[in-house]
Amino acid sequence: MKFIIRYGREIMIKSTPVRKRFTKILYTNIANSLKVLETKFKLHHSFDKIDLEIDDDFASETIEILKIVPGIELFSIVKTHEFKSLEDTKNIALDYYKDKIGGKSFVVRVKRTWSHIFGSLDAEKEIGGHLLHNSSNTKVSLKNPDIIVNIDIATDKFHLITETLRGVWGYPVWVQERVVSLISGGFDSSVSSFLMAKRWVRVDFLFFNLGWITHEIWVKQISKYIHQSFSASYKAKFISVNFEKLSYEIVTKIETKYRWVILKILMHKVAEMITQTNAYFGIVTGESIGQVSSQTLVNMSVIDSFTNALILRPLITFNKQEIIEIAKQIWTYNYSLSMPEYCGMISVNPTTEARLDKVVKEFEKIDISIINEAFQTRITTDMRDIFSEETNDSEIEKVREISDEILIDIREEDKRLKNPLKLEKVEILNIPFYDINSRFTKLDQKKNYLFYCDKWVLSELHALYLKEKGFNNIKIFRNDKKTI
Repeated sequence: MKFIIRYGREIMIKSTPVRKRFTKILYTNIANSLKVLETKFKLHHSFDKIDLEIDDDFASETIEILKIVPGIELFSIVKTHEFKSLEDTKNIALDYYKDKIGGKSFVVRVKRTWSHIFGSLDAEKEIGGHLLHNSSNTKVSLKNPDIIVNIDIATDKFHLITETLRGVWGYPVWVQERVVSLISGGFDSSVSSFLMAKRWVRVDFLFFNLGWITHEIWVKQISKYIHQSFSASYKAKFISVNFEKLSYEIVTKIETKYRWVILKILMHKVAEMITQTNAYFGIVTGESIGQVSSQTLVNMSVIDSFTNALILRPLITFNKQEIIEIAKQIWTYNYSLSMPEYCGMISVNPTTEARLDKVVKEFEKIDISIINEAFQTRITTDMRDIFSEETNDSEIEKVREISDEILIDIREEDKRLKNPLKLEKVEILNIPFYDINSRFTKLDQKKNYLFYCDKWVLSELHALYLKEKGFNNIKIFRNDKKTI
């Protein structure tokens, strides 16, 4: 199958040297993103487009990948034919479009190389007239057609464009400087990280662990997904900071209505220390005006006064539903939806109009040495090494044989239907991962269960979470025998 990928307009208006650099980076980003398919493909880039050829069996996966690579404005699915003559071309176009344009309006758009004696307009008239006279109950509409017949004519080939889909626009990732994004795994921090990647920025991820290791595993999973999906060419880092002692300081020393403000200040303080150590140019947060009581302009102004770092808030004017819609579009929605609650220090009746002098007095109650200690606990991991089989020390047993256990397939419905499990004499329950935590508690706990997903990592996350809740009847099924 062939795809024609169009660069974002913001790339095309750049000067020639900048455009060449951006398109080269985009080419590399697309190639790296497609590697997860583990199949051969061909890429060729030119002045205004990138041509991609890949096996038809990977068409649907390729489409989903191209939809989310920053820098792509549009991409088209094409059928390629040998170009013999304009007469031959219009007959092939009729065979493909005759039934599709019946009873509808259409227009023909042709792009062609300069090697042909006819012009694009001449080709449009020839092909359009042929379609009009040989189709029933149809008409030409130049302004608002039901169907656009797109044809690209090269020197010895021509391409019928069967469908055109939108990408996420933006610039190709890592043409800008590095930032560190505060990530909790919820809707806001995940979407804000994506939006920065979409705008060409190299995003590393910073997680503050408030004392629950399973939460960190979940956040690593969603961070890895965001990195692999939107910035695979950049060697991103995941930075984890142990905030357990500072959490205790806040709970035991800070007046309840100021706890959330103080927590954000402490996070920004440590993040600033990390930016100074690692040459980051800004700190990204998922805050938006008024979304929760702590995210007022007054509070954000007070919080920002404690650091000199640049604070970037890409969601500042978004409402919650807009954020959730983006999360659905980029496929982080179900990850965030099933993210367990982690913070036990949310203020009761938190202040919405924090006074700087009051906050300063509260902040002075914090032991400064513990802030420095938290900074020293940071652990930096190459995103490519997260969940690698060699480094993962799981407490959940993995098995390749099934005896009397019940297997729970936690994949989403579309993945189950595409690659159904074929296991004889095995009871299989289909419970998607975003429902498993709530539904598992209702199952017969006298029985043993095996969790299954394609890469086993998501199974492990949920198994670890449920084990922490007291369930010890779960193992992970590794389907290495290729029975699907």
